[in-house]
Amino acid sequence: MAQLIAGAWSFAANNGLGAVVYTSYGCYWMSYAATLIPGFGISDALNSVSAEVRGQSWGIFNLVWTIQTFIFLLASLRSNWGTVISLLLLLVTYTLSTIGHWAQSDSFMHASGYVGLITSIVAWYNVAADMLNKETFYCELPNPSIGMRHIAPDSPGLYSRDLSVPSTANHLDGRTPGNNYDFIATIPKHTVAPSADIS
Repeated sequence: MAQLIAGAWSFAANNGLGAVVYTSYGCYWMSYAATLIPGFGISDALNSVSAEVRGQSWGIFNLVWTIQTFIFLLASLRSNWGTVISLLLLLVTYTLSTIGHWAQSDSFMHASGYVGLITSIVAWYNVAADMLNKETFYCELPNPSIGMRHIAPDSPGLYSRDLSVPSTANHLDGRTPGNNYDFIATIPKHTVAPSADIS
């Protein structure tokens, strides 16, 4: 539930990637919880089948999220290193978990757990780097951007490859990004109807 709320706040902060990622993984944890709650009947169904079928079922479940995480990783390649490394490690975690369930391999499951722990540490650092900046803290944690495009000053609708433009550059509607890995979609003003309110 907390990740769903984080996704909503990311959307409000014009962070499209964060909104999709947080909301999706919030849904992941809710769907996983449903398998453990007797009222849904999923746990009873899994316990009624053989260990092989149960492992294949969990393997398919994790495979879906492996593919989803791979898509998120591709979408993050122009964000920052913290986000990319977090999603890359999470992709490895899901991949190992998928293989571990499907092959009923304790070694792969243990490896998945260890990589997942490292993923959590990197994700915590990523959050800390986002929150602890010169406005809120005494120093700024490094989290370099990767080829971000910022809105060129005085050129609405155009992109700039100049990474010296601060991440707090205004959006077309005057709001500022919520963090340093916002994906900014711009619309040239001449394509917007005069009466349209893009705020």
